[in-house]
Amino acid sequence: MINANDLWKKRSIQYTREVSRYLKYILNGHLLIVLVFLAGGAAYNYNLWLEELPENFPYALIIGVVLAFILTNSNVVTLLKEPDLVFLLPIEKKLSPYFQKAFFFSWILQSYLLLLLFAIIAPLYFKATGNGFSVLVIFFAAVLIVKVWNLLVAWYVHFYNERWARNTDFGVRLFLNFMLCYFLFSGANIFFVITTVAIMVFLLAYFQKTTATKGLKWDVLIDIEARRMMTFYRLANLFTDVPMLKERVKRRKWLDWVTKSLAFSKENTFQYLYLRTFLRSSDYFGLYLRLTIIGGLILALTDMEYGKVIVGLLFLYLTGYQLMTLWRHHHLKIWVDLYPVQESSKIHSFLRLMLSILMLQVFLLALCMVISAQFIIAILFFVLGGVFTYLFVFYYVKGKTIKLK
Repeated sequence: MINANDLWKKRSIQYTREVSRYLKYILNGHLLIVLVFLAGGAAYNYNLWLEELPENFPYALIIGVVLAFILTNSNVVTLLKEPDLVFLLPIEKKLSPYFQKAFFFSWILQSYLLLLLFAIIAPLYFKATGNGFSVLVIFFAAVLIVKVWNLLVAWYVHFYNERWARNTDFGVRLFLNFMLCYFLFSGANIFFVITTVAIMVFLLAYFQKTTATKGLKWDVLIDIEARRMMTFYRLANLFTDVPMLKERVKRRKWLDWVTKSLAFSKENTFQYLYLRTFLRSSDYFGLYLRLTIIGGLILALTDMEYGKVIVGLLFLYLTGYQLMTLWRHHHLKIWVDLYPVQESSKIHSFLRLMLSILMLQVFLLALCMVISAQFIIAILFFVLGGVFTYLFVFYYVKGKTIKLK
C-alpha cells in the first residue's frame, strides 16, 4: 500500500536533487556575473529615479498591477508524473496528506518571490507615502494570506472539466487581487478592503462547495507539472545538456520570408538549418525577442548617458551567450552528419548566423537610444556594439564551438 507521506517525502527529495543539480551549472556560469552587474546598475538607477519621484506618482496602481499578476499566477506544485494517472488515481481519496504537503510547499516557494518583490517596492512605497516599516510588514502578512486564497481557488478550479472555467477564474482572481492590493497601498477606505475580502471569501466557499463531489483532473495536473518542469529545463539547457528536455516547434509562418531569402545552394545547407532552428525550435527566437525588448525599454526610458553603452553591451553578451546552445541543438541527430558538407562550412554558417542576429540587435538597441534623443550615445554604441559582436563571435563563440565540436 502506498503511503502518502512517504510518497511526498520521496518526490520532494528527488525534485530538490534534480533542481540543485542544474542550478549548480546555472549559478556557476558567466551569466551570473552579468546579472549581478545588471542588478547593481538597476538598483543604482532605481535610487536615482526615486530621488526625483513626482509628487502625484501612481505608485499604488503600479504596485497593485505587479502584485496582482504575481498573486494570480498560483499553481500548486504537485510533483505528479505521467504514470501516476494509472498508479495513484485509484487511491485518490487517500492522498490528502500528499496534496496538503504539496500545498504548503508551493506556498513557501512562492512566498519567497513575494518577499523579493516587497524588497523591491519598499523604497518606492516609503518615498511615496512616508509610512514606516511596520505598515509594510502588515501589508506583507496580508498578501501572504491572499496567496493562500489564490492557491486554494486555483486548486479547486482544477476539479472542473471546462477550459473556460480556468480562464474565467484567472481573470476574476486577477481583478480581485488588483483591487485589494490597490486599496491597501493607496490607503483607501476600509469599507472597500472589507468588501473585496468578503467577495473573495464567498468565491472560495462557492468553489469548495461545488467541487466537493468532483474528482481531481489528473491529466490537467500532470500537464501543468510537466510544463512547469519543461520551463526550468529550457533554462538549464542554456548551460548544459538536459536529456529530459522536449523540443517545442512553432510554425511562425510570418517569418518564412527570412529563410526564403537564402540562396538555394550547397554552401547554405547549415545556414538554412540553423536559421530555421533559430526561428522555429525551442525558445531561441522568443529568448532573443524578450531580451531585445527588455534591453530596448531600459535604454529608451532611462537616462544613464554613457551607462547605456555598458547596458547595451551587457544585453548583447546575454543574448549571444544564451544563443550559443543553438550550436549543439542538432548534435544528437545522426542524419546531420550525413550531409555532404564540410565541417568548416558548418562552423562558418553558425558564426555567420550569430553575427547577423547580434548585429540586428545592435541596430535595434541603438535605435532605442535614438528614440530617447541621445544620438551621440547611439552612434557610439553602434560602433562599440559592432566591434564587440565581431570579437565575441569570431573569438569567444568560435573557440567554444571548436572545443565542443
